[in-house]
Amino acid sequence: MATYHLTTIQILDKVRFLKYAQEARPLLERYGGEYLAMGRASGSLEGDPLSEPIVLTRWENTQQLKDFWGSSEYKRLRKLRDGAVVVNSTILES
Repeated sequence: MATYHLTTIQILDKVRFLKYAQEARPLLERYGGEYLAMGRASGSLEGDPLSEPIVLTRWENTQQLKDFWGSSEYKRLRKLRDGAVVVNSTILES
């Protein structure tokens, strides 16, 4: 069952966030994740669109995502991210 990870971010320190993002992408891909979309909402069909930047990734299953998120490599990267962004994370299983 495919799993999608929807993340919204509020960037507080762009320089630190970009350093984190550069290192996070290859690690995410090494763990089997695939970036599907990144950017800001282009509109809404009902209600207000999300105002923060959005990142959408796809994983083969939820465990694969959790293995990445809990890995020692990603824990190190999250320290780079601390204080640079506010993250809201949602897991969608299909």
